[in-house]
Amino acid sequence: MNSSHSQTRSCRNLVTTCLLSCILTSCTVVGPGAVGSGRLAYNEAIIETDNQQTLLAIVRNRYGERNNLLAVSSVTANVRVTTNTGIEAGLGNSENFVGNLVPFRAGVIYEENPTISYTPVAGEKYARQLMSPVPVALLAQMASIRTDPALAYSALVSNINGIYNPDFVYPSSEPDPRFSRFVTIMTELTRAHRLHWIQDPQQGGRVSIVIDRHSPDYAAEASELLHLLGLPAPEKGSSRIVLPVSLAMDGHEAGGVAIITRSLFDLLEIMSGAVEVPEQDQDDGVATSYPPPGLVGKDLRVRHTETEPGHASVAVKYRDGWFYIDERDQATKWFFRLLGTLYSVTIAESTARDSTAPVLTVPVSH
Repeated sequence: MNSSHSQTRSCRNLVTTCLLSCILTSCTVVGPGAVGSGRLAYNEAIIETDNQQTLLAIVRNRYGERNNLLAVSSVTANVRVTTNTGIEAGLGNSENFVGNLVPFRAGVIYEENPTISYTPVAGEKYARQLMSPVPVALLAQMASIRTDPALAYSALVSNINGIYNPDFVYPSSEPDPRFSRFVTIMTELTRAHRLHWIQDPQQGGRVSIVIDRHSPDYAAEASELLHLLGLPAPEKGSSRIVLPVSLAMDGHEAGGVAIITRSLFDLLEIMSGAVEVPEQDQDDGVATSYPPPGLVGKDLRVRHTETEPGHASVAVKYRDGWFYIDERDQATKWFFRLLGTLYSVTIAESTARDSTAPVLTVPVSH
């Protein structure tokens, strides 16, 4: 009799211990474990599909086709954890059931049912932002990155004080060698910490270029830069050259720098011109023909293959093949990252605070 009571108490203790273990384990899954496994997975999926959506827009533009975008407006994950336990006990002679019963069993079922909401990106606000020049303040921020400011100038600047940087090269508009020299000098002075882009909040965020003339090693470059821009030489004894920057056609008369920046649509066109088109599609006239690329476009390449590529940083299947960016092509990857960043800003601003925009909500269940 005592043996029976002892066995019952042991079973109760085992059940209690296992139940507590299941509860604690489920809390761990729902808490930090759910964040650790879910957040990175959702973020990775959104980044990958954003890249694919952007590349598809570029390819469809090359084929002269309309494209639609969907922005992920929210992701709601409903998590449910179910625990189950059971115990099997035998009565009578142990020889009748020994080895045939499981003393205790327990399990935890983890179920996650996300709901994803999409907002179509369209309308006048989106079109206006797509066609608008990149703000000078954004150019200033990107040009201040010392790893390679030349990329920012080549990609974003279309004209500076009458020096053109054409998107494409036409017979009537040959590349101006002065622009390449401008980019070289600006890059050298920036890397030497002699040139800075300054934004003054007290003047409405006005942007200026400040050149430090303390070092005689770069005095010749500073003078050549002013000459290229058609600006007067600095006064003798001045330690700094301050050039106000504006988004305009000409800045000579104001003694400053007038810049025309490219729009997001301009960048999209440049990238579309870099898409490899199958010869058959080109001969059939289903793809748009582009003139030779300008300074920034000549280094870009969106490749095409009939089979799924193996070294792709991003790839999309379209028509009868795959279009992709090679993961070893740093110039194209940089430009695509710039394009994607500007796209994300444009999408966010065009869909923000717009209660009239339709929202597509898709529940995902297992």
